[in-house]
Amino acid sequence: MTSEGKMKRQVARCCTLLMLIGATGSLGRAQFAHPDLKSGKVAIHKVLIMPPEASITKSGMKGNDTLTAESRMVEGALPGILAAAFRTKGCTVLDDIFATDALDKNPDLKYAVADIQTHYDDLRKHLDGKPKDVTKGRFTMGDEVLNFNPGASADALVFVRAGGVVNTGGKKVFGALVAGTPEVDFILVNIAVVDSQSGAVLYYGRSVTTGGYLEHTDRMTKPIEGSLKDWKVGKK
Repeated sequence: MTSEGKMKRQVARCCTLLMLIGATGSLGRAQFAHPDLKSGKVAIHKVLIMPPEASITKSGMKGNDTLTAESRMVEGALPGILAAAFRTKGCTVLDDIFATDALDKNPDLKYAVADIQTHYDDLRKHLDGKPKDVTKGRFTMGDEVLNFNPGASADALVFVRAGGVVNTGGKKVFGALVAGTPEVDFILVNIAVVDSQSGAVLYYGRSVTTGGYLEHTDRMTKPIEGSLKDWKVGKK
């Protein structure tokens, strides 16, 4: 698939999910917990946040364009927001392993991170389609996680993917004239928590932030916190 095709699919996916979440009345959050996490059978106290991946798209009357600088900005803002959210839930966050300079100085680490991110994206194709199956314990990354050495000191890995849309002024005016309401800028953030030993997807949270998230990235904080509302650390 071409880069243009991938971008169109990303925009379509984001718009569809926005409508679905909005239709359920849970615009700020949606979450699904593995039965072992929900029951307390599995306890997660230390999490390792993997480098987030984000794609921000400018949507206009003549088509869509990827906003590279804005995408990187969101990627840079998300780790701090997520770390604070998990700490609020009682988790210890290992957040200094994947600093840019650390990855640049360690080619093996950089390759290992890229490899496991790819494996997660392969699983994500199914996870995004049937997130409720997380509550039935049906998703796992298997031994790929167990073999990921940086995760050895953590109970779980946190994978983050974000897709956002920023509409041009013309697109907003057109939407207001045709549909009666202007097009809404939004960003969808998906969070998957994966057991570092078994590879099981223990938790899947989804949040949507509308309007002004590029100017004020902290606007994503409350929706992300909401998507972790059902998260349980478990007994020590």
